[in-house]
Amino acid sequence: MKKLLFLILLFFYSQSFAGKYAASFLELGIGARALGMGSAYVAVSDDAYGFYWNPSGMAFLTNFQAASMYADLFNSMEQQNYISAAMPVFGGVTISAAWIRLSIDDIPRYQGFTPDEAGRRLRGDAAQLTGEPINYFSSTSDAFILSFAKYQRIMLDLGWQYFEFPIDFGYGLNFKMINENLDDNKGSGIGIDLGLMLKIELANVFNDDAYGDLTFGMNVQDIAETKITWDTNSKRKDTVDRNFKYGFAYSQPLNFIKSKVILAYDLDSRYNGANHLGSEILYNSLFSVRFGVNDGDFTTGAGFYFWKLKFDYAYQSHDLGNTHRVSVLFNL
Repeated sequence: MKKLLFLILLFFYSQSFAGKYAASFLELGIGARALGMGSAYVAVSDDAYGFYWNPSGMAFLTNFQAASMYADLFNSMEQQNYISAAMPVFGGVTISAAWIRLSIDDIPRYQGFTPDEAGRRLRGDAAQLTGEPINYFSSTSDAFILSFAKYQRIMLDLGWQYFEFPIDFGYGLNFKMINENLDDNKGSGIGIDLGLMLKIELANVFNDDAYGDLTFGMNVQDIAETKITWDTNSKRKDTVDRNFKYGFAYSQPLNFIKSKVILAYDLDSRYNGANHLGSEILYNSLFSVRFGVNDGDFTTGAGFYFWKLKFDYAYQSHDLGNTHRVSVLFNL
C-alpha cells in the first residue's frame, strides 16, 4: 500500500509541476450532502458548505451555521479536513470563513528516484521499486477562504391584471489563499470565485402550493486563473485554470407525506468538462436519502437531523478506492 501511495503521489507531483492539475485538492469537494448528490450542488448551495459550490447560495441563509468534515480518502491514502462558519449580518449580506486541508503522511523516498520515473512505473514501463526507503516525507495542501454573499428580491410584472411575482437573486464572492507544501518545497497563490443564483418560487407563479422552487446557479472559479508560485530557484508558477460551473435544481414538495424531493444537474468546464446528477428525498425535515452520479462515478448518502445538528454521510465509488465521508452541520 505504501508503495502504491508513493507512486500515485509522485505521478500527481510531476503533473502538478507541469501546471495542469495545480491545486487539484480543491476538486475533491466538501460536505457529505453535496457529495452524496453526485456533487450536483451549484443550484442548491444553501448551507455553510455552499461557498465551495456556489458562494451566492449563502445569500439565502437566515441564521448562523457552522460545519465540519473529516475523511480518509482512497483507502486511507489521504486525509481531508474541513471547517467553516457562515453568518447573515445586515442588509441581506452573509459572510463566511473556511479552511480546507488535504494531507498525505509517511511517503517513502528511495535513493536516486525521480518524479518522472513514477509515471513510467504507473504505466508499467519500468520495473517496480525494491529495497527499503531512505526516509519519509509529507505533503499538505491548504485553502483559507473568505466569502461574501448578497440577497436581493425583485418583483416581476407580467402584466397579467397587475399580477407580480418575486424572483430571488443571490450574488457571491470568494477570496481564497492557497498554500501547498511538498517535501521541502512550498507554493502559494490567491484566487477569486464569483457566483450567481436565481430562484423562482413556482407556487407564486401559479398561485398553487403544490409547486416547488426552480433554481439556476453559476459559479466561475478562479476567474483570474490563479497562479501558484513555488519557492524553487526558478520561482515556478503553476496555473489553476478558470472553471465555469453551471447548474439547475428543482425542489418539489410532497405535502401529503410531509416530504420534499430535489433533483439537480451540474456541468463543469474544467478538464474537458464533467457532468453531475443528483437527487435527495427529505422526509419531515428529519431524515433524507440521496443518490447521484459524479462524472460517471456512483454516489449515495443519507442525512439525519436532530435538534440543531445535521449529520450527513456520503459514499462514492472511485478507481483509486471507494470513499466514505461524514460531515456535521450546526444550525443556530
